Amino acid sequence: MEQYEIYYPVDLLEKKVACPAVIFLNGSGVPASRYPALFEHLASWGFIAIGNEDPSTGTGQSADTTVAKLLELNEDAHSRFFHQIDTARIGITGHSQGGAGVFNAITSQPHHALYRTAVALSPANERLSEALHWTYDLTKVQCPIFLLSGTKGDFELKLVLPQKDLQSMYAKISGPKVMARRKDTEHGQMLYEADGYVTAWLRWQLYGDKRAAKAFSGKNPEIRTNCLYRDVKIQGRTSHLRINTPSHSSK
Repeated sequence: MEQYEIYYPVDLLEKKVACPAVIFLNGSGVPASRYPALFEHLASWGFIAIGNEDPSTGTGQSADTTVAKLLELNEDAHSRFFHQIDTARIGITGHSQGGAGVFNAITSQPHHALYRTAVALSPANERLSEALHWTYDLTKVQCPIFLLSGTKGDFELKLVLPQKDLQSMYAKISGPKVMARRKDTEHGQMLYEADGYVTAWLRWQLYGDKRAAKAFSGKNPEIRTNCLYRDVKIQGRTSHLRINTPSHSSK
């Protein structure tokens, strides 16, 4: 947990404008260093992306340690990230066990109130998480959240996240939320196959990107018309989903 992977926009230091940050929680036994393409992708869209090598992220503890590291770097005059991290715009995403870690990070960890949005990719269901001591309480989720899962393979559909479990989990969240299932996609593939919508969600929630918002909001959200997705749900009227206004210019 003391080794971090950090990717950031190449012009971060030139622009001298604080950027939003996204914390990534890896799945069981797979360190952040195994996901360079995902981190590079997020950095190319204007985010500081950070993860660590924790092999067990389900409790959300390593996410909290990572947030603490971001805050430390942001206040360290000798760090390249000195006052370059917009601590008012921090998001989090995680896959599998990391998805359970996302739920715990935004509800029960000391820095939970810092998160402005979250994405959980094929998160471990409640029964499995409780058995593995990653118990979370979805009724405590306060920030806008996006839940995604696959529709193929016994590992995804029978063990990690059966459809009925995803629907039950979604129902327990009272705030702004979106749910979707990616057709013909297995558990491990969800890391990459849903990346376009994950990026759009983060751009909307952390940058107030109106173009990205169209994927989830308005009279005809784009995700509802995408033939690659099914079982799409959006909490109430889409206009109720909060767009977080950036505290710094993104230009």
